[in-house]
Parts: sequence; C-alpha cells; structure tokens
Amino acid sequence: MSVSKMEKLTAVVPASDADALLGRLMRLGAVSITRDALPDAAKARLQGHAPEAAAEAARIASILPVLAKRSKRKKPLFSQAVPYDPQEFKRSGQEERAQKTVTEAEHVLARIEELKSKLAAERALMQSLLPYLDHKRPLNDPGTQTAAVWLGSLPAGIKTDKLRAVADEVGFVAEVLSSDNRGVYLSIVTHRDAEGDTQKALASLGFVRAAHAEDEGLATDIFDASQKREHELEREIARLDAGLDVLAENLTEVEILYDMAATREITEKNKESLFATKSCAILTGWVPAREEARVTRALEKCGAAYEFTPPEEGDDVPVLLRNNAYARNFEWVLGMYSYPKYGKFDPTLVMSIFYFLIFGLMFADAGYGLFMSIICFGAVKWLRPRESMKRFLLMFGCCGISCLIFGVLFGAYFGDFPLAFMKNFLKLPPEKMPNLALLPSAEANLAILFDPIQNPMGFLLVSLGIGALHLLGGMAVKAYTLCREKKVLDALFDVGSYWLLFGGIATVFFKKSVGLGLIITGVVMILATQGRAKKGVLGKMIGGFGGIYALINYVSDLLSYSRILALGLAAGVIAQVVNLLATMKGASFIGFLVMIVVFIIGHLLNLVINVLGTFVHTARLQYIEFFGRFYEEGGTPFRPMTVSEKYSTEIPTEDEDAEVPTA
Repeated sequence: MSVSKMEKLTAVVPASDADALLGRLMRLGAVSITRDALPDAAKARLQGHAPEAAAEAARIASILPVLAKRSKRKKPLFSQAVPYDPQEFKRSGQEERAQKTVTEAEHVLARIEELKSKLAAERALMQSLLPYLDHKRPLNDPGTQTAAVWLGSLPAGIKTDKLRAVADEVGFVAEVLSSDNRGVYLSIVTHRDAEGDTQKALASLGFVRAAHAEDEGLATDIFDASQKREHELEREIARLDAGLDVLAENLTEVEILYDMAATREITEKNKESLFATKSCAILTGWVPAREEARVTRALEKCGAAYEFTPPEEGDDVPVLLRNNAYARNFEWVLGMYSYPKYGKFDPTLVMSIFYFLIFGLMFADAGYGLFMSIICFGAVKWLRPRESMKRFLLMFGCCGISCLIFGVLFGAYFGDFPLAFMKNFLKLPPEKMPNLALLPSAEANLAILFDPIQNPMGFLLVSLGIGALHLLGGMAVKAYTLCREKKVLDALFDVGSYWLLFGGIATVFFKKSVGLGLIITGVVMILATQGRAKKGVLGKMIGGFGGIYALINYVSDLLSYSRILALGLAAGVIAQVVNLLATMKGASFIGFLVMIVVFIIGHLLNLVINVLGTFVHTARLQYIEFFGRFYEEGGTPFRPMTVSEKYSTEIPTEDEDAEVPTA
C-alpha cells in the first residue's frame, strides 16, 4: 500500500546503438521515457522511421482479421500470448514464411476484389437484361430505313389502355415484353418521320430508353454469355478463397510477425523521443528505485554512460503502486478514479478491504457468490488470461467470497430457493420448514443472523454501521497522512476533534455524563480550531462555525450507505420472484423441467444485472464518500516502454547481442 520510489535516468549512447539500448530497456519493462525539454548538450530530437514502421504494422494488421476468420485454430475464451524466441523465429524460416503469407494474402485479396467488381458488373448486366429476354430481335437493332425500334420502360402501374390510346393517336406500335414492381418494359416500333412525336408522347408517360444500344445479339444470348462468365468468376473467387484458408494455417506466425512489426513501430516512436548531439543519443526517463540494478545491467551491456538522480521539485513523476497479491487485484478500480500523487498515500489496500465488505453486503447471496468465485478463479487457472483480465477476474472472485460469507449469514442461497423448493415443490407444511435464525423469526429462515427481506430495518442498521466504519476509516487515513507529513496538530484538530464528538454521540446512550463531556469537548475543539487558517477574529469564528456545519455533510454521507440496503433487497426480491415462478408447477416431470429452465435463465439475468449494479455503487461509495476524506489524486500512471505483446510474448533470453526484432 505504497507508491514506488522513482529515480530519474539519463543515459547516453552512440546514435548507432540507440536501437540496442531501446531494445533492452523495452524488454525490461522498467523505464518510462520522458519527452521533456532538451538537455543542454542536445541539439535536436533523434530521427526515426516511425511512419514506415507504422505502415508495415498496419499492413500486417489488415491481413490478420481475414486469416483469423478462416483459421481452424481453437479459439480460447480469453486471448493468450504465444511464447516465441525472436532469434529462433528468424532462424527457422518462420519469419520468412509469415512475410510470404502476408504478401500472398494481399495479392489474393486484391485479386478477389477485382473479380468481385467484375462479378457485380455481370450481375448488373443480367439484371438489366431480364425484362427483355422475350424480345426476338438483337438489342442493338436500329430498325429499318423507314422504321425505328426502341427498347425501354414505363413506370410501374401504367394503364395499358392509356398506352394503346397514345400509340393509336401518334401512330406507333408498342409491345409489352414484361413487367414487375419497378416498371413495364416495352418494345416500340415507330416510323422515322414520327420519331419526334413518338418520343414526346412516350416522355409524357414517363418512358425511359434502355441502355443496350451497344449490346450485339439477342438478349437471351447476351444473358447466357454473361451468366457463363458469372459462374467462371464465382469459381475463381472460390478457388482464391480456398487459398486464403490454406494461408490461414500460418495465422500464429503472422500474429508473431505483427508483434515484431508493432515493436519496431514502438521503437521508432521512442527513438523520436530521444535527444541527439552530433554523434550521440540521449535518453531521459523514470525508473522505479527497486528496478535500478536491472536497468543498470542493461545499460552497461549497451556500453551506455548513465546517471540516476532523485526527483526534483516540479518534476511530473509517474506513479507505480506497490501492493500485496490481494490488493493488487483492486488497483484497476483505483485507476478508474485517479492515481494518487507521487509521494502520497496509496489507499488501495484499505479500499480493497472496504470494497470486499460492501460488495458482499450489497449482493449477499451464497449461491451467487460461490458461482462467481468458481467461474472467476477457474477462468484464471484454466484459461490463463492476460494480466489485466486476470486482475479483473481475481477481484470479482474475491468479491464472490464476500457474497458467499454474507449470504450464509443472511440465509440467501440463490435467494430463498431452498425454502421455495420445500414449500412449493415438495409441499412441506410450515412446521417442518427450518428456522435457523439467531434472532427471533416467525417464518422459515436459513439465516444465521437475520433475513434482510424479513428484517429490513436490521439490514439498514448494518448498512449504516458499515458506512460509519467506512467514513471513520477515511478519517483515520487522513490522520495518518497528516502525521506522516509531520502535521500532528492538524491531525488532532481536523480529525481528533470530530472523533471526540462522534464518540460522545455514541457514548451518551450508555453513559450520559461521559457522552456529554466528549460532545462538549469535541464541539469546543471544532469551534476553536477549524478557523485557525483564516485571518482575523471574525474569520476564525466563521471557520469554527463552518466546522460545526460540516456535520451535516457527515450525516448526508452516512445516509448514502442506505444504497447497500436498496441493492441488497433488490437482488433478494428478484431472486424470490424467480424461485416462485420456478417452483409453482409443483412436483411433476413438467414442473421439474420448468423449474430447471426458469431457475437457470432467471438467476443468470439476476446475477448479471446485480453484479453490474453492485460494482458501480460500491465503487461510487469508495470514490465519493471514502476518498473525499483524504485522497490527493492527480498522479500520472507509470507506463514503461515495452515490446508489443498483443498476440505473442518473447521468451526471456540472456543473449547479450539481442536487439528489438525487426519486421
């Protein structure tokens, strides 16, 4: 539960060794490069080849979805990094094969796109010919010396009587070839001397000439030839597509190739963050103090001149959290809010304990909790997800244990399923139903303490009690941080005075004189000290009364914890409704099937909905009520430069000449 101490690194190497230096440091994953102002010795930024490297990585990335779609490789639930040795990958010819796969796939895709364009043109031609297949003359037939022949269409729904009337009036012959919901298709024969009148008359009806003036031959012959070409194109596309299926067998190698290319892109971008003199490259960055020895060995292997210095005032020092194995799983929850400032208190451990307790109270159900823990811990063990997903699953697995514990205390096993099963399915009489609650209960009960649905006031008191403990914990952290900064009096005045007041309020119900004494002492301390930073007597008095007024904030914050009651009751009531629907058919074969189906679907939906709601509201109580007491946010997360591991991960090697892999 601390923030790692950081050291500022400055390293100098010959410009030609910049790749080797970055390669070693990226593999260590222990150096965060900075892009601050130029050092005095530097003249400019070191030039890299980031655009070319980015283009190569993008080129490979564009092929991966095509191959992944066709690959027969078993797909894990969570993405897993494939281990590989960069030197062996090159030496064995796998890199060359992967490059060849990408190139061939590019050519195949380009050819497929070309053929698909031709295929679309053939299908468009056939579609345009369909209405004229009954026309018995060539499509490009201009007619005779005295008669013109036109093909075209009128809007759908045109009355043939109207067409005939116009034809008789103007003196042309119209033959309906076909019709559909888009139009009526015609063959028009008109005397050449009357072409103008015919065109005007047909235009008034919405006539549109067909675009087949250059198509030689009968419509049926052209259609058949186009259809033949269509089939040939489809066969060629299918052949090429089958070739992609073969190329997809090399998907893993192409994924490794992508990570190598992406690593090169990262390297080139990092090079542009280095400073340069006439012949040297200068790297500046941050290193966790505990990693100084490892980084030193890497620098010495590169022959670099280097220096580690402590942070100076005004430096934007990145923050790296250090927590035990349990609390580390909750760091991402803290990261959703904000990292603490460098050198300040890391609340992850304390927050994780309260998160564990509040999550379990909000979703107190042994069945759901056990299910969550088995799924999450099982996924981590058997599916071996990446680190970020692993932490996510482990956190919810731990919260599942909390749900299990509180579920046993409150007698919730998928809601009241055991009782509903005994009552509705087995038809047991009330006197034979179990009642295990320590507190008096008139109804069947599996709770060790009490059933929150039967005793909501008791559950509200528990919720507010946990809330009070949470708020006091935040105040305790504030007192600790003030004492660590040697502000003991501030801790006494700003925290101790309120603790005296709260202690008096709690004590007055048991021993009135002692309680009143503590209350009076606390109020006097608040009035006398909360305005100490203000100027003038009036300012100090206003500050003191402001400290008393702040008690309203404590009360409102405490009432916020009633959401524990709301979330807990919501999950329990929904579960009871599901159980009622599942068991209402009684003890029969159909009833058993209905129970299984309703139980699975209903409780899965309840689990998903309430896990999401519980996560959000538990986090909200940490961010607003708990952190608001002491937290100094605004830290920049420590993000070391690393190699790309989207699909694969390099096998650690002791090869002193190893460099960043090139694509």
